[in-house]
Amino acid sequence: MNIQTTQFGPIEVANDRILTFERGIPGFEEYKEYALIPADASEATPFFFLQSVEEEEVSFFLVDPFTFFGDYDVKLADQQVERLALEDPTDAIVLTTITAAGDLKDATTNLKAPIVINNKKRRGMQVVLDNKTYNIKQPLFQGAADTRQV
Repeated sequence: MNIQTTQFGPIEVANDRILTFERGIPGFEEYKEYALIPADASEATPFFFLQSVEEEEVSFFLVDPFTFFGDYDVKLADQQVERLALEDPTDAIVLTTITAAGDLKDATTNLKAPIVINNKKRRGMQVVLDNKTYNIKQPLFQGAADTRQV
């Protein structure tokens, strides 16, 4: 499938790589299909873009939070596991959104509401964790010792 993006121009994504967010993403509920694109195709990277297939201007900058926060812990409610059709925890990919208004060194990530993807079934959703210690604007480069709110 060829999709048009504002950031990358036209890109080719295999149909079996399209992710479905049944309820969309909060604030973008009307868009249900996305492609997960590594930020750097030449090497393994913890950074990704979640690009809407339906709207070229809708793209989210994501990160593998475990790369920066080794103690990060995601516990899904049974209802969330069911909605994602997760049969095995190893099928889940957990990513968090990044806000980077200027320099990447000042970026923050939302540890409170990660994007969880069932990589086998190609389903995704954003969940709000029932963990009062995670911050929605956690500085990305402060590391695992600072994942808790003050």
